[in-house]
Amino acid sequence: MLTPARAQTILSFTLTVMLILTALSLLLLLLGGLLQHTFSLTLPLNLTLDLAGGQYGLSSVHLPLADLPIWVKAAWMVSMALLLTGLIALLWGARQFTRRLLSDPFHPANARDLTLAARLALSWQGLSLLAPFVNRWLIAQTHPLDALNRQFPADAVISGQEVALTTSFGILGVNLTPLLIAAACVLFSAALTQAAHIREQERQLRAEQELTV
Repeated sequence: MLTPARAQTILSFTLTVMLILTALSLLLLLLGGLLQHTFSLTLPLNLTLDLAGGQYGLSSVHLPLADLPIWVKAAWMVSMALLLTGLIALLWGARQFTRRLLSDPFHPANARDLTLAARLALSWQGLSLLAPFVNRWLIAQTHPLDALNRQFPADAVISGQEVALTTSFGILGVNLTPLLIAAACVLFSAALTQAAHIREQERQLRAEQELTV
């Protein structure tokens, strides 16, 4: 039987493992130059490659950062470092939130954390709207088709175009997953806030009854 104590243990263990792995990824990123690790920039594409003997579809291309302009490499390194740092902060906050939620579901801090999560999800929604434009800009700056042409034989024929980043749930090409997460967080935050208010009213009522007696 999954008791609250067991659920808390499982969630804490899972989030702790994810936190450690993310921290190790950040450390690997920062020490990548010293460890001679080759990082690459992945761009989504929608290409068809015609070679002698077959036709192949390409959904992405990996460009080594060493072959790109130095400012592209620097921007990628900084953005990945900020992303991993933010993910570490989110995992730590989620770990604290799950512990508090299972021990005291109606604690006021739970509603505040859910409200913060909703705001972060809305920020994510705004960034997802910019993803297609960022993708096209990277395509224009990095010229992945030229890199592919240098790697394949002269008789290879590459046709197609770049595409926007894939989405898990979208309408008209717009990823709406962050918006759904934000809506769920707002609903749960409102429910917890109302429950905390009712509990406080009951506590005050019991205190008044004790004084009356």
